[in-house]
Amino acid sequence: MARKIASIVFLLTSIVIALGAFGHDSNARRLAEEFANAPALDAGTVSIVIAVWHFCSGCMFVLGAICIWSWWRLRSGAREAYFAPSLVGVFYAVTGAATVAYTGKPFFWLFVVLGALLLTSMLALRQSK
Repeated sequence: MARKIASIVFLLTSIVIALGAFGHDSNARRLAEEFANAPALDAGTVSIVIAVWHFCSGCMFVLGAICIWSWWRLRSGAREAYFAPSLVGVFYAVTGAATVAYTGKPFFWLFVVLGALLLTSMLALRQSK
């Protein structure tokens, strides 16, 4: 039963990470509007920032997709499939905590929680077999 719960938590966390890309990218319009309010900014710099914004959204989707693929592999007994989600979990937890410390924005605790959920559910899956 514990393995089934850990598997569901792992999958749902992976899906949230992937779908977070769409929430992130939906804010690009607001970012562009903010840049429009600051006409002194170089247009080339603004276009690069917006391109990086879209790239970041794509990365979020790919990281979530990698975790979903790893979940599928773990279900079939692949022990080597723990590596990629471990990196994603650590990355989310560390960068989330660092961003909270740097910006003071509590929203970024979400990344810490997602990283911790991914890591703890993965640990439970690994130990239950």
